[in-house]
This record gives sequence, C-alpha cells and structure tokens, in this order.
Amino acid sequence: MKAVNLIPGDQRPGANGLAGRSGGGALIVVAMLAALAVLAFLYGKSKHDASTSRGELATANAELVADRAQVGRLAPYTTFITSAGQRTQEVSQLIASRFDWSHAFSDLGRVLPRTAALATLSGTVGAGGPGASSSAQTATASGTSATPPGSTPTFSLTGCATTQSQVALTLQRLRLMDGVAEVALQASTKSGGGGSGTSSDSCGPNGAAFSVQVSFQPLPASPTAPAAPGAAAPAGTPATTAAGSPGTVPVASAAGGGASR
Repeated sequence: MKAVNLIPGDQRPGANGLAGRSGGGALIVVAMLAALAVLAFLYGKSKHDASTSRGELATANAELVADRAQVGRLAPYTTFITSAGQRTQEVSQLIASRFDWSHAFSDLGRVLPRTAALATLSGTVGAGGPGASSSAQTATASGTSATPPGSTPTFSLTGCATTQSQVALTLQRLRLMDGVAEVALQASTKSGGGGSGTSSDSCGPNGAAFSVQVSFQPLPASPTAPAAPGAAAPAGTPATTAAGSPGTVPVASAAGGGASR
C-alpha cells in the first residue's frame, strides 16, 4: 500500500526554498522589464527631442535663407542711399567752393550810396596765389567747378559820383560787402565842366568819375577735389552772366541815379 503524506505542501521540508527561488526570479524579471521600460522611455524622449531640434534647425535655416533673400532684394536701395549721401556731400562741397555771384550783386546794390551810379561792372575769377594755377588745372580737367579753389573773385567798377567825397564814401561802402578783402581805387577824376567830352565830363559839371577794383577772399579748397593731370587753365576765368554765358556783366545806369536797395 502506497504511503500518503498528509503534511501540507507549504509545511513540507524544502518547500519554502523552492518558493523563494521562484519568487526571486519573478522579481528579477519584473525589475528587468521596468528597466527596459525606462530605457525605452528615455530613448523615445531623446529621439523626440532630437527630432524637435532638427525641426527647429530647419526652420531657422529657412528663416535665414529668407532673410538673406530679403537683404539681397534691399541691397540696391542701400547702394542708392549711400550713393545719394555721397552725391549730397559732393554737391555741398562744390557749392562751398564756388563764388556766390548773386549774393555779391545783392550786397553791391545794398551798399552803393544814392550819390553814386555805375556805368560798367565786370566780374572775373582769377588766380589768387601760387597754388591757384594747379587748382584751376585740376578743376578744368575734372569739370567739377568753373571757379577752382584758391581763385580770387574781383569786381571792376566804373561810374560817377556827385563829388570826390562821395567817391570816398563809395569806397567805404564797398568794404561792407561780405567777403571783401580789398577795395582799390584805380582812378578818380573830377569833371572840369568845360565840355571836353572826357569820361569825367559825362558825370555832370561837378561830378567825379571813378574806377574801382574790389577783390574778395580766395575761394576755399574742396576737401575731396580729385587730382587729375590736364592742361593749365587761363589766368582769369570770366564770370558767368545771368543768361549763362561767360563774360563781362555790364550794368548801365543814368549819371544821376543810384543802385536799387
């Protein structure tokens, strides 16, 4: 007859050791699965972050390409603004190196006394110093200015005054013009009243005919005037008239009248 073990299985000798080994293996398996899950999560997160970074990089590159294209489209405007600034500066320097004939004529009309009248008036721009010839040569070759830097503008006046003292007053008044450096009396002749037909007789019986030369300050040098070789300019460059042609600017006046003020 077969023996039957009536001791419960959990109380049998060696049963606890077998159960402990089985439970430990299960825990190890669970721990490994948990570690794999964590690694999978970290891998997925890293892959997602890398994908996001690549997307952001692609977006930044696309924006950079668009910005460069926009800069390329705006480059002509930048060049135009730079060119406009340079031309404005060149024009300002050119204006500063030219003689303002209009202002000089306006000053002449304001300072001339009523007791004096002009018969002729001519304006010229001539060499004013050792460097005026080379400056005129440079300006003529480059075509930048009809009045090269260093030149001296001058007025040559002839006219009549009621008396010799009024001729002296006229000289004093002419020195009040802007930029005048020197006023030189060339001649002053009182009318003899004998009807000899001379220029002094045309000023009336007691009038005085005078001839005056007014010299202005030399023109300033242009800071950016280019140096270019060329033919030498003439010693005197005639002034430009209101009509635009160079030459003498005549001013006719009655013997007893004065310039408008």
